[in-house]
Amino acid sequence: MTTPTQAPPFPPAKVYALSTAFWQTKLIMTASQLGVFEKLSTGPASLEQLAEALTLQPTALHDFLDALVALELLERDGGRYSNSAEADFYLVPGKRYYMGHYLTFVDNFMRPTWDGLDEVLRTGRPQAPQPPERPQPEAAPGKEGTEFFEHTYASADLQRMFMEAQDSLSSEIAWEISRRIDWSRWTRLVDLGGARGNTAGILLQAHPHLTATVFDMPPIEPLFHEHMERLGVHDRAAYQGGDWFQDPLPEGDALLCGHALHNWTAEQRKTVIGKAYDAVRPGGVFMVHDLMIDEDRNRLNPLMLSLAMTLSVGGSGYKASECIGWMREAGFTDVEAVLLQDYDGHTVVLGHKRA
Repeated sequence: MTTPTQAPPFPPAKVYALSTAFWQTKLIMTASQLGVFEKLSTGPASLEQLAEALTLQPTALHDFLDALVALELLERDGGRYSNSAEADFYLVPGKRYYMGHYLTFVDNFMRPTWDGLDEVLRTGRPQAPQPPERPQPEAAPGKEGTEFFEHTYASADLQRMFMEAQDSLSSEIAWEISRRIDWSRWTRLVDLGGARGNTAGILLQAHPHLTATVFDMPPIEPLFHEHMERLGVHDRAAYQGGDWFQDPLPEGDALLCGHALHNWTAEQRKTVIGKAYDAVRPGGVFMVHDLMIDEDRNRLNPLMLSLAMTLSVGGSGYKASECIGWMREAGFTDVEAVLLQDYDGHTVVLGHKRA
């Protein structure tokens, strides 16, 4: 090793920032778990008041709260802390768009999965954590990518946590789709892989002329009916349980498939898109929305999502141009991609079926 004779030409800023990024993740997750945002939703509080109310030690709490201020999750005024507008809207239990369950899902499922990144790079096998009492069998041919969901949906507690997490991710995108797409042309919506119906429910709220069927695995149906009642659209929403690869898909004049194709291989995606073509009524449309990889492969978040899918279910991300090709191959015409204006830059690919 040579001895350096001059100072480095630039600081290791990127290396340092990335190596400690998990500190910030732990801050928001811990604050949510301890009830900081819930407590402050009732009004500002001092360090001492929060320490007493949450049974915490004030010494560490002081730095903790000020770090949350630096992250713009809390605000500080004269020694009293309050929630930022974003934290108060998304991180207070009981509110419509509460994301605390999503944070729990990330902490319990996604974070441990990423510990297996080196292994998946070596072997190509998904590394999603599974409890020891529920060993996972080898995937049946054509069923790759489904084991995670079968395991999750087998537990009522995991079902609910996963549904809450999915709602947190889908709400803004659903409202964006409701605004950017002209829904006046269609009346019968089918949401493929629609979980407990959050996206479909928001579209029904935004467009009263629509009715909807959500197609997903049978165990979710009770949570679907509960959620549709909560959203006030139960009279226009139905649920059909089934298997993407074994069962026919419900018919409709607007089929929607969001955040699902990335769970599978390209051949599996083609199979689903082909079945969607059969289910779309003449004159109707099939829409796929996802966080798609840009053509130059420069955007970080789609690439990270692609890795996350490889880690957890053996899937991967894909480009809008690839999706357009699969839809044209299935028979759809006038296929186009629409970039949404949501927080992450999702894309909707629309393909039409001739009347």
